[in-house]
Amino acid sequence: MTERLALAIHPATGWHSRDIGTISREAEDAGFEAIFTTDFRNDGLAAALFMGQQTSRIKVGTFVANIYLRNAYVCAQAAAFITEVTSGRMVLGLGVSHPVVNSQLGIDMGVPLPTLRTYVTDVQNWLQRKGPEFLVSVRPLDASVPIYVAALSSKSVEQAGEIADGIMPIFWPPSRVTQSQTWIQRGRSKAPERGKLEIALGLPAFVGEDLNAMRDIARREVGFYAAVPTYQRVFRLAGFQDEADKAERGATVDAISNRLLDAFCLVGPRERCLERLAAFREAGVDLPILYSPIDMQAAQAVVKAFRQ
Repeated sequence: MTERLALAIHPATGWHSRDIGTISREAEDAGFEAIFTTDFRNDGLAAALFMGQQTSRIKVGTFVANIYLRNAYVCAQAAAFITEVTSGRMVLGLGVSHPVVNSQLGIDMGVPLPTLRTYVTDVQNWLQRKGPEFLVSVRPLDASVPIYVAALSSKSVEQAGEIADGIMPIFWPPSRVTQSQTWIQRGRSKAPERGKLEIALGLPAFVGEDLNAMRDIARREVGFYAAVPTYQRVFRLAGFQDEADKAERGATVDAISNRLLDAFCLVGPRERCLERLAAFREAGVDLPILYSPIDMQAAQAVVKAFRQ
């Protein structure tokens, strides 16, 4: 039986467009359900369109698109166009990014959680052809566009349960996946007409036979994220107080313990990664997103290891 699995790539690490096309086709051939791309130093929606044009079956989308970079109307129109081009294969992941990123672009984030609610609602309305522009007769979309949100805290997950089709967290251990079911139900109780809210968890994946070598690579890559205050809070919530404190003091790479890597990531030989992946599925992850934050070769190793 084929198990659900997605791939996420990080083109900001030096990918060419031809590389994105290659890995999209390889992920499709390997039986992956979806391939996502980030919006960091990259236009995630443009890349999703390109991935859709390079493939014929695999879903494409964003993990995640920064809501502050696009007017909700523009985002909805882009998502609708990609959906049409790909015959309904678009998945729109949305998030608020981080102050350290947005401030460099001159963006005032305001209060992110209510801003995200308004943005998601506006995108949904535009996709449903509601609003002044659509007072005249307009052809509806041939397929719906599922909207997932990047949610890490209990409040953001609860809100997602009310307004979205799924969540896209990252750096959650299985215990937090299980815990999130309570927050999801709180949100869904306010919108009982909605179906199941999917948990599409980002799992940084570093696959290779040499466990120590893979841990060294993973430590450097996860250390990059550890410099962000948002993720330091996530580490603390997951029980990694010492690691978060070290990261806050600037020792981001040294802060990443093997215990933390094993909690949040898939690291090492294929069988070890598969065993860990099973624990996340058991905890309630519907769609594991194997996130390859390095280069094309690393992404290809993930695709090869998890071919179905």
